[in-house]
Amino acid sequence: MKRGTTLNIWAQIMTLPFVFIMIFLLVGRLSSYDATYVNLNKSVLEDTVMKYVIQCYASEGSYPPDLEYLSEHYGLILDHEHYIYDYEIFASNIMPNITILDKLRPTIDQ
Repeated sequence: MKRGTTLNIWAQIMTLPFVFIMIFLLVGRLSSYDATYVNLNKSVLEDTVMKYVIQCYASEGSYPPDLEYLSEHYGLILDHEHYIYDYEIFASNIMPNITILDKLRPTIDQ
């Protein structure tokens, strides 16, 4: 066996762990990215709902009785498939408490 061939085989053997480590790190970063994206999306959704609530108060002088009112009169589109909306209002002149929760999404564990 030639010396160059032996070095080439060793180079390939030493490269394999590096490739596996890089793939492992890439997969870890992708799952982290997905979690970050979901949190960012939820934050944008909360801000959007709050802007509609404030717009209603500025236009009508009272906060909306519920989120469906914003959908009907202001065009707010709610994603009921992925989120649960909790809208608690105490009085029409006091800012409501709005909570948006992720619905549990089924995972494929087969």
